[in-house]
Amino acid sequence: GAHRVRPLMVLLSARAARAARNDEFSVPVDGSELQAEQVAIAAELLQIAITIHDAAIGHPGGRRRRAARRLLSGAVGWLGGNHLTLRALELVRSSSSPEVIGDLLEAMREISELHALVHALEDRKPTVEDAVAIADGYSGAVFSFACRAGARMVGAERRVVSALGRYGRHAGLAWHLAEELECLDGDADEVAEYLADFAYGRPNLALALAAAEDPQLAEDWLALRAKPGRSRAGPLARRFVKTQAVRHGRRRLVKESWAARRALSRLAPSPHRESLDRIAAGLAK
Repeated sequence: GAHRVRPLMVLLSARAARAARNDEFSVPVDGSELQAEQVAIAAELLQIAITIHDAAIGHPGGRRRRAARRLLSGAVGWLGGNHLTLRALELVRSSSSPEVIGDLLEAMREISELHALVHALEDRKPTVEDAVAIADGYSGAVFSFACRAGARMVGAERRVVSALGRYGRHAGLAWHLAEELECLDGDADEVAEYLADFAYGRPNLALALAAAEDPQLAEDWLALRAKPGRSRAGPLARRFVKTQAVRHGRRRLVKESWAARRALSRLAPSPHRESLDRIAAGLAK
């Protein structure tokens, strides 16, 4: 169910925003409920488009890119660049809240700019600032759209929309960090296996933190990106596990989780607000 968290956030945000208006805690099953479900699907389509893009930019001879193209039958560029995002626009076009379309276009613009940044960083050493910007622009943009859109679907006040947007921005970055740390929090052999397949993609915050601590690690990462393989990933992984990168990454994860939970304080108490709070709190654990 982890890959469905963004649609869940749309629906939970709609219910939490409705509760903030002193309405019933549940959204009635009517046209607004159907529209909320369509917006929830649009949020997930945005995330899928990002995932396809990441798979498509893998090393030309790498297992990751071969698998992506085999799975998608050569349609990576078409799906990632046009079809999914156009379908997301179609889904929100019938929304009773025109602001939702603006929010979606803003998220798409942010994601497009981050795609360009990822390509520009292919031959550069990783920096913490770049890695945070990409994590925030990808996951933060999609999560923030999901939460803002849910609030708009029920006609929430501006302060509620803004609060849920901030929650989504911080929760999205926390989610991104949690996924990265799960892959890199292991022994050298486990880390090497991950790096051998996925080092070519977008800059990773944990690796950027490690590179800031050990400059030679940055050189090793560039060499691995230029020619992926287990023989190069092994030495890099051994250097990585000797750093404090995972600890620093967890510290940033806790910070983003707390910021997300604090944003919810602007909403009235409700079971749905508590569910959003548990999602953010669970990431920090």
